[in-house]
Amino acid sequence: MEKWYAVMAKPRKEQTAVSFLEQVGIETYFPEINECLSLKGRRYVRRSGLFPGYFFARFDCDRQYRTVSYCRGVRKIVTFGQVPAEVEPDLLDDIRRGLSRQDIIPIMPRPKHGEIVRISHGPLAGVEGMFDSCRSGEERVVVLLRALSYQSRAIVKLSDIERFSQAV
Repeated sequence: MEKWYAVMAKPRKEQTAVSFLEQVGIETYFPEINECLSLKGRRYVRRSGLFPGYFFARFDCDRQYRTVSYCRGVRKIVTFGQVPAEVEPDLLDDIRRGLSRQDIIPIMPRPKHGEIVRISHGPLAGVEGMFDSCRSGEERVVVLLRALSYQSRAIVKLSDIERFSQAV
């Protein structure tokens, strides 16, 4: 009888294992998400596994255990003791539903020095300020705040600010 099992892939070989298993007729599920990254000051989105190094496969353990275990890209079938770890189909359905509802956050290009921004999240939410600079190697920015003729700097996450024209 076919059931869902958790499978551990070799490092960065999830897609390879999934592809080879599907070629031999084994149903697989490798949940992926969009991940925002920053490299050398540039932001981009890449697809990555929700559970890095793991995916799910539906097969008959008695007949296909060896096929899955020795498939290219597979390290092992996850077990508890000597028993392969079964995964409830309802859990996989919940993951699918959750990923289909996942909000896609557009990537905002970094504001320019002197541009007016509003902080949208955190303890300073709603406060307006002037974009000053980015902290090197971090997703943090410096915003100059002006309150009652007093000017101060606040360091906040880049994702927590929005351009003032978009904030209104």
